[in-house]
Amino acid sequence: MAVSEVFEGSPKLKIAARRAYERGRLQGALLRGAAALLLATPGFLACGQSRWAAVCLSGFALVVAAGRMRGEGYSEGSRAGALAGILPCLLPVSIRAINPDLCRLLFTDGLWICGIGGAGAGVILGLHSRASGGLPFWGSALAALGFAASIGCLPAGAMGFAGLAVGVIAGGAPVLVARRALV
Repeated sequence: MAVSEVFEGSPKLKIAARRAYERGRLQGALLRGAAALLLATPGFLACGQSRWAAVCLSGFALVVAAGRMRGEGYSEGSRAGALAGILPCLLPVSIRAINPDLCRLLFTDGLWICGIGGAGAGVILGLHSRASGGLPFWGSALAALGFAASIGCLPAGAMGFAGLAVGVIAGGAPVLVARRALV
């Protein structure tokens, strides 16, 4: 007897199986969102405890959780974006661990610091991208990357975001072109 035949005979069993599946997806999504929140919290606490940083931290956790809940390309994209965005997010933590007064570097040299973090994020995103990613993959990847990286680059202001954007493109484009050429 096939599994589909079991479900055909009992609609209650089909509903119970569907609920168990959805419950498992929700638990996985909440766990992944909480892990993203915990991973990015040091970036929030290091140099940028502002309202906007709190919004970005919450947005990052929600994008990762929603991507996992939705599944398919959304899950893969939010995972790749989270991996890529954690580098610029935790860059202030690294700078502050060396010397607590170095957070001022983000205000004066934010373009370069966020640019370097963005280049690393672009390489990571390029390596974790799929050849046929499509809009679900890239939308969730860029949203997760943007929220996570914003936590680290908020103290640098507009120049930090400009450096981040240029860095992501400069780091990711060569990797994507190389991957495309090898396929």
